[in-house]
Amino acid sequence: MSIGQFAAGARVEIRDEEWIVNGAKPEASGGQAVQVTGVSELVRGKNATFLTEIDEVIVLQPEETELVADTSSRFAKTRLYLESLYRRTPPTDSAIHLGHLAAIDEVQYQLRPASKALSLLRPRFLMADGVGLGKTIEVGILLTELMQRGRGRRILVVAMKSILAQFQEELWGRFTIPLVRLDSVGIQRVQTKIPSSMNPFHFYERVIVSVDTLKNDTKYRKHLEDCHWDVIVVDECQNVAMRTKTKRGQGSQRAQLAKLLATHCDSLILTSATPHDGSEASFASLIHLLEPTAIADVNNFTREDVEPFFQRKFKKDVEHEIDEAFPPREVRPHRLPATIAETAFFEYLAETVFQTIGKSKGTGGALFRTTLLKAFLSSPSACISTVENRLKQPALQVEDLKDEAQARAKVDQASLNKLRDLAQAVQTGTFPKYDALLALVQKIVKSPQPNNRVVIFSERIDTLNFLSEALIRDCKLKVNSAGKCPAVATFHGSLDDQAQKDLVHSFGSADSPIKILLASDAAAEGINLHYFCNHLIHFDLPWSLITLTQRNGRIDRYGQKQIPYIDYLLTIPGDSQIQADLRVLDRLIEKEEQVQRNLGDPSTLMNLYSPELEEQQLIKVVQGEMTPEEALPDSPAPDEFSFEDIFGTDDEQEEPVLKAETLSLFDSDIAFAKEAFAVAVPDIDGGIDWKPDQQSFDLVPPEDLQRRYKYLPPELTRDRPRIKLTQDRDKVKAAIDAARQKEREWPEWELFWPQHPVCQWLDDRIMAELGRHEAWVVPVTGGLGDDDALFCFQGIYSNLNSQSVIVDWFAVPFQGKKAMPTIPYSEVLARSGLTDGGGNPGNTQVPEHLMDLRVRAVGHATEHMAQIRKDRASDIGNKLRDNLRSLKIWHDSGLKLIEDKETLARKGGSTVPTQKARRYKAERQEIQRIHDERRQWVTKTLQTVPAPYLRLVAVFIPA
Repeated sequence: MSIGQFAAGARVEIRDEEWIVNGAKPEASGGQAVQVTGVSELVRGKNATFLTEIDEVIVLQPEETELVADTSSRFAKTRLYLESLYRRTPPTDSAIHLGHLAAIDEVQYQLRPASKALSLLRPRFLMADGVGLGKTIEVGILLTELMQRGRGRRILVVAMKSILAQFQEELWGRFTIPLVRLDSVGIQRVQTKIPSSMNPFHFYERVIVSVDTLKNDTKYRKHLEDCHWDVIVVDECQNVAMRTKTKRGQGSQRAQLAKLLATHCDSLILTSATPHDGSEASFASLIHLLEPTAIADVNNFTREDVEPFFQRKFKKDVEHEIDEAFPPREVRPHRLPATIAETAFFEYLAETVFQTIGKSKGTGGALFRTTLLKAFLSSPSACISTVENRLKQPALQVEDLKDEAQARAKVDQASLNKLRDLAQAVQTGTFPKYDALLALVQKIVKSPQPNNRVVIFSERIDTLNFLSEALIRDCKLKVNSAGKCPAVATFHGSLDDQAQKDLVHSFGSADSPIKILLASDAAAEGINLHYFCNHLIHFDLPWSLITLTQRNGRIDRYGQKQIPYIDYLLTIPGDSQIQADLRVLDRLIEKEEQVQRNLGDPSTLMNLYSPELEEQQLIKVVQGEMTPEEALPDSPAPDEFSFEDIFGTDDEQEEPVLKAETLSLFDSDIAFAKEAFAVAVPDIDGGIDWKPDQQSFDLVPPEDLQRRYKYLPPELTRDRPRIKLTQDRDKVKAAIDAARQKEREWPEWELFWPQHPVCQWLDDRIMAELGRHEAWVVPVTGGLGDDDALFCFQGIYSNLNSQSVIVDWFAVPFQGKKAMPTIPYSEVLARSGLTDGGGNPGNTQVPEHLMDLRVRAVGHATEHMAQIRKDRASDIGNKLRDNLRSLKIWHDSGLKLIEDKETLARKGGSTVPTQKARRYKAERQEIQRIHDERRQWVTKTLQTVPAPYLRLVAVFIPA
C-alpha cells in the first residue's frame, strides 16, 4: 500500500469490517498507522489505529461503487449523507471555516492568529497579545480550524495549575473542545479507570495538564515522552522560555520541558503577554521551539525572519474593533499622610545603621533597610514578621557570640527591637491606609449593585493574613461553625491546585459567598477575576510595572462589562526626604496609565523585561542612586536590539481575515439534526425533545453515544440525564454567563455545531446508512435533461505525510453517453434541487446504463483531479524551492557562525581548545540533523501522491 493513499474520509476494509479513515501517519518502520472510525455494525462508532505492516487495509475503489436507489422521503438519506461527508472534508486553505462561528463575539484580531498559522507549512504560532485581550479565544479558534483539517485529533494543553479549570471550561463552553483535566483529582480519577502500567495520554486524546505536573512528576514526564500529539498548547509560555537576565536560564526544568514538548507534536501553539526578557536570545528561544530553522543567529535576526510566527497587539491597537468590550477604567490614587507613629518609624529606619548586615560591603545594611521599608509600606504586620525573622539569624544570637561580634549583634538587636516596637505602635494605633481600605470595602460589599465584591492585592502573605482578620472583624462578617468566614478568601501560590481552582471558580460565580478576595501576586497572571468584580485595590504596590499591569489586567480585560475601578493606597511620610524617595511609587502609577494609553507593552518603558530587575531598579531610587524619572522614564529607554522593529504593526495595511463560504443542503444545524435523528436514529422516540424556539433540543444519549462520553471529560455529563443543545450562539453565551451564577456549574446549553460530539456522532450514524462501498442514486425533477446524469465525486490528493493538500467536490455530467466538462459542487446542488427538498417519486430501480457510465465517470474524474494537480504544480514547486532555499541559507549561516567562533577561539593559534572543539562539533551535528529532518519533512509535505483518492458520492438522474 503506497504512502499517502489513506486520505481522510476514505472508506477502507480492515479485518472484514468497514471503517472511515480519519488520518494516517508514516511509521519509522516504513508502514503507516491508519486512524479510523468504525462504520459497520460490530465496530460502529469505535475509534482504532491499524498498522499496515500487520493488517491489510483495503481502500474501496470508486469504479466498483454499488449504486443504490434512495427511496427516502425528500431524498433525506442523500441529503444527510452529502452534508455529513462534506462537513468531514478537510479544508486545505488558510481561510477560517468554522472558528468564527463559535460562541464568541467575532473580532478580526482574534481571528488573525489562526489565519496566519494556517498559512504556514506547520501551524506553529506564538499568540503574544497583551494582558486581557482574549488569547484563550484565539487558541480556541485555531484549535477548531486544525480539528476541521484533521490535524487536531490529539491535543495536549499545558497551563498553570491555577487556570486549568478556567481554560478547560472556556474551550468547552465556547468551542465544544473537550479536554480531560489531569489535575491532582483528575489524575486520581484516571488511576482508578485504567491499569497503572497504561499511559493515560494514550487513553485520552485531548488533555489539559499543569506545567508543574509534567515538570515534577517523573512518571508523567515519561508518559509524555512516549506520546506524539497533533497539537500542543503551552499557555503562559514565558514560564518555559529561556530567560537570559534572570537565574532561570536555558537549563531549567521548564525550559527542558518546552524543548521536549516541541519535538512531540506537529502543531505548537504558545501564548504569552511577556514573550521575552528584553534579550533577542530569549524571544528567539520561543521562535526556535516553533521553527528551529527560522533564525540562524539568535543574537541577530529581523522582523522578516520571525513575523510569520507570532502576533503581538495591545488594547490600544484593537479598541477600535471592540470599544464596548473595554469600558474605560477609573483610577483612584489615595495619598494618605503618615501618622505620628508611622513618621517615627520612617525616621528611625532612615537613621539606622546595621552592624551585622551588609558589613562586608560597608553598606550598613542599606538593602535590608529597603526590605524593611517595603515591608512596612505593605503593613506593620509584614514589617514585624520581617524583623522577627531577622532576629532569629545566627549572626544575632548574642549568647553564641563573643567580643566584637557580640557587641555588633547587641546593637542590631536593639535597633530591630526598636523598629518592631514602632511598627507595633502603628498596628495597635491609627493605621490610615487600613482605615481607607475599610471605608472602600464597606462601600463596595454593602452596595446593592450586583458586582459588590472586590480584589485586594498585596505582596506579603503577612499583610493578607492581617487584612483577612481585620476585615472580618470590622465589616462584621459572619463566621461559620468551623471558624471560617465564607465572605473572605485568600489566594496565594502555596495553595494546592484544587484550592486555587475552587477559589477562582467560586469568585467567578454570581452566587459565590466570597465578597473579598485577598490575593498575592500569584493571582496576577492568567486568572479571570472580572466576571462579577470590577473593583481592585492595591493595598501595597508591587515595585514592578510589569506586575502592576498584570494585577490590573485581572479585572480590566476583554469581556469586562462594568467600569473597572482601580484604587491605590499610598502612605505619604511627613519627612520631605523620605517622601521624595517614595515619589517613585506615584510615578509607577502614572507610567502604568501611560502604558495603557500609548505604549501597550509595560516592559519597554524600563527596558528590563523582568519584574525582579524592575524592582531592583526602583529600589535604587530609595537608596539615592537614581531619580524616579531615571528609573521610570517618560519614553522607552533605548535598546541595542529594537523589539519595536520586530513587533511594530501598521493596522491600516492589514487585510480582513478571509472566511470561507460554506455550502450546505440545510437551512441550519438544527434542520440537519432533525432530519438526521429521523433517518439515522429513528428509535430514539421520547429520548429527544425539540424546543418551540426551533433552534434547540435536548436528548437522552443512546447507548452508543454514552460510550463516546466515557472518553470525554466527566464534567460534560455531571450526572445529567439529558444533554441540552442549541445553535443559538447568544443562548450559549447567556448560558455561559448563567453558569457563573452558581458555583461548580457548567453551561446548561451547549453549542450544536459540526464540532460538538453529538453532531459528530450523528455524522457517523448517517455515514453508516449506506452499505459498504455504495452511492445513492437520486432521481430529481428539473435541472436535468431526459438523458442526463450527474456523477458527483469527492476528490483528494494527499501529500507524503498523508495530509490532504488538494480537495475538490465536483460532478462529471453526461448527456446520454457523452461526457461533458466537470461542474463544481455548488452547481450540482443547484441543478439537483436537493436544497429545495423536493419530493421523491420513489423509484427503486437503478437504470442499467449507469453501471456502464460509472467506470467512464471515474476516468474523467481522475483526469479532472490530475489537471488540478498540474495547475497547482507550479505554486507547490515554487513553495518547495523557496522552503528548501531558506533551509539552506539557515544551514549555511549556522555553520558560518560556528566557523567564526572557532576562529575567535584560536586566538592566533592553530587549534581550538579541546572542550570548545567538542562543543562546536556537537553544534554542527545538531544543525545537520535539523537540516536533514526538516528537508525530508518539507519534501514530503509539498509532494503529493501520484493518484488521487476518489469517492463517488451520488448519481443524479432525471425523475
